Amino acid sequence: MMTPDQKPTSGAGYLTQTLGRIFMGLAGFVLSLALLAGAASARDLVVLATPEEPYKFLEDGVYKGIDVEVLDEVMRRLGLSYSLELVESGTRIQQEARAGRADMLLLFSKKPDRMEYLNYPDESYIDISWSFFIRAEDAGTIRFEGYDDLKGLQIGITQDFAYTPEFLNAGLDFQTVASNNLQIGMLLAKRVDAVPMNTISTLYEEKKAGRLDQLATLPLPLITKPYYNVFAKASTYPDIKSLPGRYDETIREMQSDGTLDAILIKYLGRRPGNDDRGGS
Repeated sequence: MMTPDQKPTSGAGYLTQTLGRIFMGLAGFVLSLALLAGAASARDLVVLATPEEPYKFLEDGVYKGIDVEVLDEVMRRLGLSYSLELVESGTRIQQEARAGRADMLLLFSKKPDRMEYLNYPDESYIDISWSFFIRAEDAGTIRFEGYDDLKGLQIGITQDFAYTPEFLNAGLDFQTVASNNLQIGMLLAKRVDAVPMNTISTLYEEKKAGRLDQLATLPLPLITKPYYNVFAKASTYPDIKSLPGRYDETIREMQSDGTLDAILIKYLGRRPGNDDRGGS
């Protein structure tokens, strides 16, 4: 029997031993590549966003908000880890996406120039809308299917705000104020009958102020636009191209099982667009 430190006495034996060493070396090399690939795929998805309540904000050192909770649940269901950073400059986070230093950006509207460097998913769980707020006691008596329905009412608007031309030229009775923060107070004081306001921001602020039960919204918004969580085309994240599709599937699941509604209600007190007291 040959001891480990002896050379094989035949050419066949020597060849076998040499091939074995080559095989072991290749196996080690393949294992190293697999470990490196695993390490790469295990890196956090880098997510950037601009801070804005109630969507994403920092409170007592903790990230909170509608988008933060949605993102956290999506990543949990996908089994992915991520890092989130809030950056004041929207221009900067777009630059980071262009350069491939960010993988995902939160809450962007769809614009042709952005589609050159951002991949948009199909699903949007947030519509940034402006709804007509009215007093809860007037729900069912005020309707809005067209601007003629608002004639005879006092409508509050804010100076220098960019309302739609159709709205401004509809022949309505406007009461103009200098600050948007005055509008809900004027509404509740019965100085105006309806005010168009950012739906989500107003629900959030009035929930915090404890006045949400005094308000209703008319079902048809003045204007609405979907916003998306988007993916950087220059991202080096492993399998980034498949992520928007997997993200869409997860958002649809969360819509079906009530998770998205629960998050919205937590921050807003009710789901935007589903105010059953808001007229007919």
